[in-house]
Amino acid sequence: NTHRKHHTTVLDYHEDPMLPSAASSAASAAGRVAVVTGANKGIGYFIALQLGLSGRFEHIILGCRDASRGQAALASMQPLLPSSVKAFVLPLTIGDHESHATFRQKLEALLGNGTCISDDGPNTSTTGNAKVDVLVNNGAIAFKGRDPTPFAQQTKPTLDVNFRGTVDFTEEMLPLLRRAGEETGDARIVNVASMSGKLSQVSKDLQSQFSSPTLTMPELRKLMDDFEASVVQGGNHKAKGWSNSNYGMSKLAVVAATKVWAREEANHNITVNCICPGYCDTDMTSHGGTRSADDGAKNAVLPATMENPPTGTFFADMKVRQW
Repeated sequence: NTHRKHHTTVLDYHEDPMLPSAASSAASAAGRVAVVTGANKGIGYFIALQLGLSGRFEHIILGCRDASRGQAALASMQPLLPSSVKAFVLPLTIGDHESHATFRQKLEALLGNGTCISDDGPNTSTTGNAKVDVLVNNGAIAFKGRDPTPFAQQTKPTLDVNFRGTVDFTEEMLPLLRRAGEETGDARIVNVASMSGKLSQVSKDLQSQFSSPTLTMPELRKLMDDFEASVVQGGNHKAKGWSNSNYGMSKLAVVAATKVWAREEANHNITVNCICPGYCDTDMTSHGGTRSADDGAKNAVLPATMENPPTGTFFADMKVRQW
């Protein structure tokens, strides 16, 4: 059944007229690298698979927290990919700075010598000019509704992975993305956000701060620190205009970060967009979602592969939507 599901994905992907076909863009794939976080299952798996099928990349790098699950995902994915596409798994725990740094070191070594890296550490023989053309930040966590952990104790772990971890990992990758932008004029970041990150969940005053065209990353970090403090110190966050959803706030911050990076990285030829995959049938939703993970993944693949992408925008249902 698993193989049949993946086979269907291949057919659906190539039949979709909004996405590039492998045949039309194979010549442009040489040396191009895509990195996908949280890629061992669900939406992340299908994002990686569809990028590999797009004909626009030679290397697909799966960042996976669980090495054994990552290798299993790679084993199921590789037979579906063209022989010209090389896929690899590297260990990555979003929210762990040391893991972020080690991932970059291993990635640079991998791209420098063209061979896979062991878990014993990065191979130091690297060319020093590794680049990443597309980064898809998909890795995230969500506490289940039935989880007994008190709301205030869910706040920091959620923000540390979904927002702070995503920001830290992206900043670790930015030198490699900037190198691609400078060399090719086209590097991209796609952040998997959510409709749960809608701007309207906070007060008008906070909306104006999050959506300010001059917002900086330090200011955004401070806003999220203030949210956490208001939750932990007395739980008066709603009275101060904050949302009552840790996950929603973490994804609101991801959308805001997308817009900050879009402004700051434009001069490095990096476009930065975010997407909502929809309510998908995945482990995160306890398989309650109505959309398949492979269909939801297409929302991330679109800004990662489309011609002349916008920047600083929010995609949902395969089109630009209002935040």
